Parts: sequence; structure tokens; C-alpha cells
Amino acid sequence: MKRIIVILFVLLIFIPASSAGNVTIKGINFEIPDQFDHGTQKDTSYVYQSGFKFRILALDSYKNLRFNYGSDMEGAKSYEQTSIAGHDAVVIHNEYKSSPYTTVYFATADKIFLVCFNDTYVNSEITDMISKTPLQNSSSSTFYGALDEALADYQVQLEQEKRDYDSYQSSKSNQPTNRFFFFRF
Repeated sequence: MKRIIVILFVLLIFIPASSAGNVTIKGINFEIPDQFDHGTQKDTSYVYQSGFKFRILALDSYKNLRFNYGSDMEGAKSYEQTSIAGHDAVVIHNEYKSSPYTTVYFATADKIFLVCFNDTYVNSEITDMISKTPLQNSSSSTFYGALDEALADYQVQLEQEKRDYDSYQSSKSNQPTNRFFFFRF
């Protein structure tokens, strides 16, 4: 009986500690706010419920950076360049299905991450999480330059896709339509 009580006591102590919200993404440790704990972690991301509820994504490839930053900036309601706990950041405010969400792109160590959450501002929990990541190794001009280049390349990509689509539609409309009629006698 004494042994069961000891085991229960140990479980009560260590279960909350083992489920505490610490995740490591691409070598960077994040302390996840309690309300977003128990999400799904992969090599380059952490997602709680849906990407708009809460997510962290390592933008370790230029293609990822270009697509995510470009599409967020294209649809942005507003954005601002700022500093969060010593990290250069861009805060983008947007809306999905009439619900506001905020995405923060920030530099930490030698990487760029995004944190997306369903709120209209960067609250103290998000600021605290970012503050506990390593300081950035890159300069402000390098960080903002990478984001500007990604946005410019994204816009070029969109223009090329539109030209390709228009060209396809044009070639499709210039071709005669073949109609075959079959009659049964």
C-alpha cells in the first residue's frame, strides 16, 4: 500500500513537469504558453489545433520564407517593423474567416521563425516566449533585407503565374472547339 502511494505521489509530481510546454525546433528551444500546450511537433514546426490558433514555423529554406512572408504581406490588414525583447521582428495583422490573427516574423540565433496566433496584438505570453530564445546573430539590415527580398520574389512569382494562366486561357480560347454529334438511326 505504501508503495502505491509513493508511485502515485511521484506520478503527480512528474506528469505536469513532463508535459510542460518546451519544444525544440531546429535547435531553438521555445517555452510554449500553457494554453497552447499539447500541440503537434515536427522537425520544423509546432502547431496547436490549427495553424491560425497557434503555430511556430522555422523558415529554414528560402522557398518557405518567400511563400509564407509573401502571402502574409499580400493579405495583411496592417503590419509594423519592431523589436520584441531584443529581436528584430515584423508583426502582421490579418483575418481568417472573420477571426483576427497575428503573425510575428522574428530573428533568433541565425534563423528566422514565424509565430502565428489568434489575437489582435502581441501579448505578454508571446513576448515572453520570444524573449527566451537566443538573441539574433544577424544585423537588422540583414534580417529586414531577407524579408524584403522574399516579398519581392513572391510578387514576381505571382506575376509570372498570372501571365502563365492568362497565356493558357488565351491559347485555350483561340482553339476551335470540336464538337462531335452522333446520331442513331
